Amino acid sequence: MVEPRLRELVGGVAALRLLVLAWAVAVVVVDSRSGVLGHPTAAFAVLAVASAWSGMVGVWVLTSTEVVLRWWIRAVDVVVAAMVVGADWFVYDGGHAQSFGSAWPLTAVMLVAVVGGWWPGAAVGTGLGVVNLVAAGTTHGLEGRGLALTGTLVLLAAAGAVAGWVSTRLRQAESEVAAARERERFARTLHDGVLQTLAVVQRRSEDAAIVEMARDQELELRRFIGSGPQSRADLVSELRGLAGRTERHHRVRVEVVVVEAPRVSGERLEALIGAATEAVTNAAKHAGPSTVNLCVDVGATGVGASVTVTDDGSGFDVDRAVAGQGLTRSVRERIEEVGGTVVVRSTVGSGTEVALWVP
Repeated sequence: MVEPRLRELVGGVAALRLLVLAWAVAVVVVDSRSGVLGHPTAAFAVLAVASAWSGMVGVWVLTSTEVVLRWWIRAVDVVVAAMVVGADWFVYDGGHAQSFGSAWPLTAVMLVAVVGGWWPGAAVGTGLGVVNLVAAGTTHGLEGRGLALTGTLVLLAAAGAVAGWVSTRLRQAESEVAAARERERFARTLHDGVLQTLAVVQRRSEDAAIVEMARDQELELRRFIGSGPQSRADLVSELRGLAGRTERHHRVRVEVVVVEAPRVSGERLEALIGAATEAVTNAAKHAGPSTVNLCVDVGATGVGASVTVTDDGSGFDVDRAVAGQGLTRSVRERIEEVGGTVVVRSTVGSGTEVALWVP
């Protein structure tokens, strides 16, 4: 499913190219009548191809935006744009005030940038600028035109980079707003249901262990509700809190070793804490260990944040084990959603190691 913001941006580019194309046709008509255009038949043929392609893209945007996001659509778009750029030096015999095709080739750069980001946009803009240089040098030579042609290249590359950067930032902002709204809705559900249930358990249960567990869960949920995507919670302190809770609930010694405290925040921090919590809980509940170790460090190459959960429990055969909901959804999916990796190593009778890394 296409993001609503991306759909709007792609639609905006499609509308812009139709407007620019209309102006390009008007310019060619005027130039052909004034005699400035040396090869009107070729000029109108190229514009016919650009017009047909623009119409097809416009129909796809209105009916199925997913089609426009396919790589070959953007590839064809860039080829047509290169053809229009190159034609500027072939259809005119001499100097002309308005470039052939006007700003139509720029819309191909913008489409690539909007979908792919700043560097694909900059790369395509640079490529079209090079096509412009080659076409000029082949037909009329570069003498006296070098500075202007270089300026056009820089303009196309910069436009692609800026359009891609703005598109990425807009889509990220849209995603963060949607996540914040979902978080707020989820928080209301927790507050009205789960938190009240935990409060009732604490008041009415006579089992001290259950009361303590309910209290810890209530505090954890309230911390989750109160934190946001930019939470400033500290990774080391969170893991030490996790170690204390695990020792109380499961009577298992949990040690936190900090090699180098990494700088991680926001959704990556939340994913790392959540996955580490699940890994520690799995070890304490199912492996029967005497000790669980949490090793905190930066990534192996000095980038990102790493938490390694090691236990001396029963272990299991990684190749034969069927991943449960805890390992799959609460650990692996959690980390992979923020661009991280999970490596599980285990041997029957020799414990388990779960290595978590986020960028």
